[in-house]
Amino acid sequence: MAKNICGWSRMSRKGSATVEFISVLPLVILMCLVVWQFVVAGMAILETETLLSNWSRLAASSGELEEMEKKGREDFEPTGYYRLKSFELKEKNDQIIVEAKTEIDLLFLPSTSVTYSGLQKTPLIR
Repeated sequence: MAKNICGWSRMSRKGSATVEFISVLPLVILMCLVVWQFVVAGMAILETETLLSNWSRLAASSGELEEMEKKGREDFEPTGYYRLKSFELKEKNDQIIVEAKTEIDLLFLPSTSVTYSGLQKTPLIR
């Protein structure tokens, strides 16, 4: 009798692995999208902070703000996932203040974006 019940139990579970696979697959794809979004955001933040650091030092040592601002905009290479929204160099109280805003697109909502803004202050070298 017990042998008959075990056989019936195995027979009624045919296809359960397929159902589990189909239900888990969207979760795996969603997790991959979330991980990729964090990678893209990290790259955008890293590139923005590098831009701020490099161009604040160059502007502080050269003093030519307009030319450095133009070159700084050209230095930031946009990708399909993020782009430079604004980049400003200002001189105030013997300091160079550099502000940049980067717009990061959301992978699963292409029409929506997040803005990262950074600020760097460097003493003016005379």
